[in-house]
Amino acid sequence: MIYRTPEYCRDFRCIAGDCRDSCCKGWEIDIDETTVAKYETIKGAFGERLRDNIKDGHFVLTTDERCPFLNNDGLCDIYTALGEKDLCHICAEHPRYYEWFDNVKEGGTGLCCEASAQLILSRPFLLYEEEVPFEEAAGEYDEELFDMLIEVRESMLETVCDENTPLAEALCYILDTALKAGECIDIQILRNETTTGVAEAIQEIFRKFSELEPIDDKWLPYIRECADKLDEAPTVNAKHITYLRRIAAYFLFRYIMKSIYDGNIIGYATFAVVSTFIICELFRCQSAENGTCSFEDCAEIAKNYSKETEYCEENMEKLLEYFETENYFSINTLKAIIRATFCKNVDDI
Repeated sequence: MIYRTPEYCRDFRCIAGDCRDSCCKGWEIDIDETTVAKYETIKGAFGERLRDNIKDGHFVLTTDERCPFLNNDGLCDIYTALGEKDLCHICAEHPRYYEWFDNVKEGGTGLCCEASAQLILSRPFLLYEEEVPFEEAAGEYDEELFDMLIEVRESMLETVCDENTPLAEALCYILDTALKAGECIDIQILRNETTTGVAEAIQEIFRKFSELEPIDDKWLPYIRECADKLDEAPTVNAKHITYLRRIAAYFLFRYIMKSIYDGNIIGYATFAVVSTFIICELFRCQSAENGTCSFEDCAEIAKNYSKETEYCEENMEKLLEYFETENYFSINTLKAIIRATFCKNVDDI
């Protein structure tokens, strides 16, 4: 089968002890049944330690929410003692993600990881394909719909990655294209498509994001503080436009094809566009606060946003519901916000 992935993923390496936001802290780490069974057979003191620190199929976190096998050097004691082959599935694969479509497998590395975020922002979005052994697809789907979605996503990616196309124009194109594709697959839009005032809509959008379930307790106060600073924040830094294009491409590649199972192409396209907009605004707020927003700052902001949205199932469900029902997430309103934010007066392509 074909395995399709962004080229930068081939260079991804876990930075282990050098990571400032370890995935071994603050998360409940589930252990697959095969690995649990394997750990039951490990002999000696380390085997006892393994079994003492597993309960109900996950590692028992310490009082400061660290994996019990994350040592003071930021390294994994399981990896050190047993090797990579004996890591549980999620530890071995994170932050990689995959989708299967019959004879096609797609994957990448998530924006929620510090090392991955820096790769995503620093590299052009180019796809790489290779032949890999066949793996079972996730489920049945309409092949005609699959072909259409591939074509739609390719068009979206080509537009947003084209440096000659203003980013505002590209983001509006994504929304318009998703709306047309949704009509083709008979998606009913529950909200009306009137345009809400830009300033009001932006505040409402930030309010909704500030009500999501936080992973890091500092995130929601940070979002609320940024919302209060938007009026005094500088305009979009031209240097950040390239990063924002790559962030939009990441979300498009990762999510558009999910609509083959639920038809929600408008929701996933909206998530890509809204995420790009929110991250842009956070870049602006960082610049207002510190006078600058460096590449490292941009990667950190994007990583934190990803962690708080797409890596919380409850938050993703809420956002997709908001996109479907709230007028300030309408296509018309979002296009007005994009035009105002990126200082462009674009027409539909």
